[in-house]
Amino acid sequence: MNRPVPNYQLYGETPDRGGEFWLHCETIPERSRLHEWEIRPHRHPAFFQMLYISDGSGEVLADGGYLPMARSTAVLMPPGAVHGFRFSRDIGGLVVTVLRERLDALCAASSDVAAFAASPRVIAQADARAPEAVTSLRRIEAELAGRGIARMVLLDALVTSAVIELARTGGSADVTSGEQDRDQARLDELAALIGAHYREHRPVAFYAEKIGVSATHLNRIARARTGHSLQGLVDLRLMEEARRNLVFTFLPAQTIALDLGFSDPAYFSRFFRRQAGETPAAFRARERARLRF
Repeated sequence: MNRPVPNYQLYGETPDRGGEFWLHCETIPERSRLHEWEIRPHRHPAFFQMLYISDGSGEVLADGGYLPMARSTAVLMPPGAVHGFRFSRDIGGLVVTVLRERLDALCAASSDVAAFAASPRVIAQADARAPEAVTSLRRIEAELAGRGIARMVLLDALVTSAVIELARTGGSADVTSGEQDRDQARLDELAALIGAHYREHRPVAFYAEKIGVSATHLNRIARARTGHSLQGLVDLRLMEEARRNLVFTFLPAQTIALDLGFSDPAYFSRFFRRQAGETPAAFRARERARLRF
């Protein structure tokens, strides 16, 4: 009889014991030694994880089988993926656990990252192949342990850097045709345009005209590559910046609304609630409580 696979925030902890966080970092021995160096199969529906093996060896359960891990291995485990680990007693390294929203935003902005993060990734010789990712993971550990100025802003950037550097090294879906190559180039151009103009609340036709295709065709590309409409991608970028400002600055919501191009702060509040399911004030209070501002 098959046993059900448990869901965890942190392995072995129920939600009421584990607490709430958006970013957590610990050494691999901290938790694995409590479980005889074996982390049994489980999943994290609301989080993704990045591991770095600095010493020792082990195996990771991914895609239904165990794969070997040696020194200088990096692992990306996407949300919801069933996984487990077996470690040697001399294991060393880090495991970083991050709220899945951070990965979802990156996947929406880049189809390459989305393809990379669609399944578990095991990257051997990460020190040589993805040195910037390893550096980012080590800096996450150091920043969480310290009290440097603007550390939460920096931690957000370090998580982004680690994921992108792993994606650049670990591979993504192969381009198999000239049309796919053109579509990817258009999506890359769209991401750059959204980054430059999202505060201006331009219509879909503006982006399509800049790229040189019809709005219908650009929407088709966006949905096929990211799962979002073109307007949905603009809204995601607005929400990403709104969340960042609400958590990491002390600006009033009205000022944030005006900075993001909303002429009516009340409309910004309605937009935010429609996207996030809560008001800007409620989101700010909850997230700051988690981060202990």
